[in-house]
Amino acid sequence: MSANFVQLSGPGGRVQTLVPAAGPQTFIFNPASLKGTLAGGDFLYADRIRCRITGVLTRTSGSSRPTPNWEQLAQALGQCRVYSQFTGEMVNKSMNSVPLLANHDSYFNNGLGQPTRARGQSSGSSGATVPIEYEFEIPFRRGYLYRDTDSCPWMPLLEGGIVEIDLQGANALVPFGWTMTGNWTCEAVIDWFPDKQALIHTPVQSRLYRVSTVGPEYLLRGVGSPNGLDGVVSGSRLAILSWLGQGDSADISDQGHDSGFYAAFAGGGILFKSSQLQRLDVPFRDQVSIDSVSSFVSSFLAETKPIRHRTNTSAIGAAYIQSDLAGWPFAMDPLLTVTQMQLLNDALNFFPLVWVGAGDKISDLQKVDGDLSFTATLGSPPQSSTLHLFRTDEICGFSANKVLDLMDRMGLSHTSRGGSYGYVPKYADAKRADESTQWGMPLKIVRAA
Repeated sequence: MSANFVQLSGPGGRVQTLVPAAGPQTFIFNPASLKGTLAGGDFLYADRIRCRITGVLTRTSGSSRPTPNWEQLAQALGQCRVYSQFTGEMVNKSMNSVPLLANHDSYFNNGLGQPTRARGQSSGSSGATVPIEYEFEIPFRRGYLYRDTDSCPWMPLLEGGIVEIDLQGANALVPFGWTMTGNWTCEAVIDWFPDKQALIHTPVQSRLYRVSTVGPEYLLRGVGSPNGLDGVVSGSRLAILSWLGQGDSADISDQGHDSGFYAAFAGGGILFKSSQLQRLDVPFRDQVSIDSVSSFVSSFLAETKPIRHRTNTSAIGAAYIQSDLAGWPFAMDPLLTVTQMQLLNDALNFFPLVWVGAGDKISDLQKVDGDLSFTATLGSPPQSSTLHLFRTDEICGFSANKVLDLMDRMGLSHTSRGGSYGYVPKYADAKRADESTQWGMPLKIVRAA
């Protein structure tokens, strides 16, 4: 793809600037003047929103500790949101954060590969300052799908909406020995691609389920509900289900948790190795009484084929050398002990329960409309009720009336509304689209006969 993108602007212009304070603040962008077609008639679809953050870190720790790695640095940022006046909460702020996007979703949306390059890390004495740059994406394209652009919306559906990214308080990275100082800036662009066909995309929700329990049963309620998306029918196809962990660095244990998933909830979660996960029963996937829980991890790794990164060498002492990608899928590190190199270890940011297999199409995924539960046996369970988070990607479908509304927005009105167009499934072998069969199926707009 060539460099097709449009830069977003907000109340502070194209480059938003904030100074870290005691509490969270918000970078705001308002998409406007978004083209829907090219001169030749091709339609334009939004691939992703890319956000670039710059700022300054000041060392507050007296120990020789490097700058935060990729996973840790995500915790400088908080909740994020994409709202469309035409489709509602495309990225619901109560269920999405930069740590979730960067430390979980990006592995899947990058085609089940490492989401970022390895980069150097700096160290210095107390009071030293280091400039940082951090880029993450809010995806519409789902790289794990066989046809990964099916979930990309027509770009003008974002027109007049809002994009929000929270900047956390200045002390967000103190557990890692650094404070956020100086000016922090944010820029955002929408990457787009052209297609000659007019399409109604497949809406996908990235949801977060909160389950407080002592175990062993974990119940996810209302899977497949609309949850802020406008005009979608109840029910979804479950593409991803992950049990989110705390995710400690493999070689530094005296700091905050790497994943950042639980930061907004004042704690929770478990370390999968220390908690001694021993057995899983996942009846809705026909996986009953699995004692070899590492098989879930090895099966996932067989699909992801993660790139292996070397440890970043530096002069700060072997005890603190760590890879920029220190978590999971696991980065190989020659300093790790045998225990740390096991599949089931405390560096796991998330434990995979459901994922999309190679070559899977939307129609191959399991339909869900209601509660899901599974059982996990821990050899060292929490002594009291603990918050557990579960991350899903749920592929939904628009109602027939919503499809007609979106066709109106595209200037291609349906014959039932006085226009000249109809719609059919995008793929020839799909069932005829109606309220009961079109879950997750993209639609093609065609001129009526």
